[in-house]
Amino acid sequence: MVEIIPNRRGYSRRPTLTTARGIRKELAATYLEFRRGEIDEPHAKTATFILRTALEAVAATEIEARLDALEGKIVSKGEIEC
Repeated sequence: MVEIIPNRRGYSRRPTLTTARGIRKELAATYLEFRRGEIDEPHAKTATFILRTALEAVAATEIEARLDALEGKIVSKGEIEC
């Protein structure tokens, strides 16, 4: 687990940054914390940048896995060689 914003007293959220859903939830939580004044703009921008980068990495990993599965099906049918 990665802590983007340091723990504060009463801060119990434990983000799941290995799925797109978990990252989107953390982005939403960061936005709400910023709107409430719980975090300042530099922290919000840093967290958002890191979360967007993590989201891109998760998306690329998911696409790669799907592509590998499709290539495996095509190769097993003997249509192409990899």
